[in-house]
Amino acid sequence: MAVRVATERDLPRVLEIERASFPNPWPEPLLRGHLGEGGFLVYEDDETGEVVGYIIAGLRIPSFFERLERRTRALVGLPVDPDGRRGHIMNFAVDPRRRGRGVGEALLREGLEYLRVLGAETAELEVRADNRAAIKLYEKHGFRVKERLPGYYGPGQDGLLMVKPLKPLKPESGPETGVLP
Repeated sequence: MAVRVATERDLPRVLEIERASFPNPWPEPLLRGHLGEGGFLVYEDDETGEVVGYIIAGLRIPSFFERLERRTRALVGLPVDPDGRRGHIMNFAVDPRRRGRGVGEALLREGLEYLRVLGAETAELEVRADNRAAIKLYEKHGFRVKERLPGYYGPGQDGLLMVKPLKPLKPESGPETGVLP
């Protein structure tokens, strides 16, 4: 197994996997925009050199409205939930022909380690409510459903917001692959 940071040469294969995995795939410019980020990781098959999966993880930036709500609540004396650094698994897919062979496990593990190095206190992701295989994988790694997201993926296609607590790593430590900053 080789999990490493994605490069420009990986993009065509990542797009193939994206299109084979999702009814509404991310467009090429959006995926390209994540190149160069330490959280855009690919799994490369040792024997063939082919990319067979990828994950894009990073810190979630609170929206303007979330920040405004926090400030307003603090100003009027209402309790403010502590908003620790939240990691977000933005995109994650494995070639349909390679699922069930540990590729997703390895990518998820490395993506979570990357978030820990960034200091994330929680990790969150969205998943289709009917994607039982993905939900099972996430639950195995400590994710729990926080809320149902009606129509998140379109009319009649609900999503689930899943979260997992993390213990941030010290900056000098990192995962086994050495792909982290």
